Amino acid sequence: MAKKLVTRRELLDRWRGIEEEENDDEDNIDPFKRRRLHQQKELWFADAYNFLICLPIESHIWCGFWDVMGPLLETFYNYFKDEREDSPLRCLWKRISNEMRHCLQCVSQHHHAQDMYNMEYESSTIGPLLDVLQKLDHERVTLHLKDINARIAGEEYDTARDNAEVVNALYEVLMFPILLDYQPLFTEFELFVEAIDNKHELALSGQQQFPGVYALLFCKRSVRSVGYRLAGSMGRLRRATDLEPLQPLLKKFISSIETEALPSALETSTPRPQPDRVSLWVGIKSLLGFLDPPAFEEGILERYPFFLDIVLNHISSDSVEFSHAVTCLRLLFEMLDITSYCAPRIPDESTLPSF
Repeated sequence: MAKKLVTRRELLDRWRGIEEEENDDEDNIDPFKRRRLHQQKELWFADAYNFLICLPIESHIWCGFWDVMGPLLETFYNYFKDEREDSPLRCLWKRISNEMRHCLQCVSQHHHAQDMYNMEYESSTIGPLLDVLQKLDHERVTLHLKDINARIAGEEYDTARDNAEVVNALYEVLMFPILLDYQPLFTEFELFVEAIDNKHELALSGQQQFPGVYALLFCKRSVRSVGYRLAGSMGRLRRATDLEPLQPLLKKFISSIETEALPSALETSTPRPQPDRVSLWVGIKSLLGFLDPPAFEEGILERYPFFLDIVLNHISSDSVEFSHAVTCLRLLFEMLDITSYCAPRIPDESTLPSF
């Protein structure tokens, strides 16, 4: 006789009890209680998995049952330890990955859950789990972009059929630009933006801010022009908090222009995007043009106090980035409201050689 599935209410009540017992047991390490609690969690994970995987196909896991899927995300620590294609975690991931291709709310809940884990637990504890999820997200979104790009290249793209997937892919990367810190995804997204803009001329609707738009300023020229247009429609970044989603990328990009050579990725590490130096300078110059003084001072200068030195060093050199550094310095003076009598003379860009 088949075992009866537990209900959502039962699962939530049991999980609440587990959390309460965990909190009570934090300062009282009783090996017996810890072992019993571990067994309770293992049983809960098994029941939660069976509940979710048996949901009808029209019921999305993340947007409909986030309160069950959220705690179950903890089990993804072990995702790569079981290499069977039909392992329970791989089956579950395959399903929610497909749902995220078509549902914006699923995408939002998925990333929100990771943010909650990051806020509630120490990085040393939760780091390995978030690393696994980041790797899975990189692979998932890259594959999705490849599929769409292949359809467009093969002239199999159908606007009516594929519109939801295009919107979802665009939304996810522009809302969560940390995804771009992965070279294969970065490359596919450049191709994707270029191809979709050629077909539809991308535009943003509503008042929602998409921080990833400003990351497009660091891409190749054709994509950068799209980013500049979209950023112009969103307006200026007024506060340092508006830059927060971009900070992981900005840290890498600014550090890259500080050195004479771009850092090379180790073969065994995750491949990171490595825009050429001119693209980095053009991106930074363009980004500065969209920052209000508070966003620049707190989001750039306070975080990267060496940034001004980088700009000045390139102005005093004969590097190909000279003209971009000059523009950056002019923008810095304008934002910091430094008057002309105390600022060094900056050459007119029209008199500078072009590269």
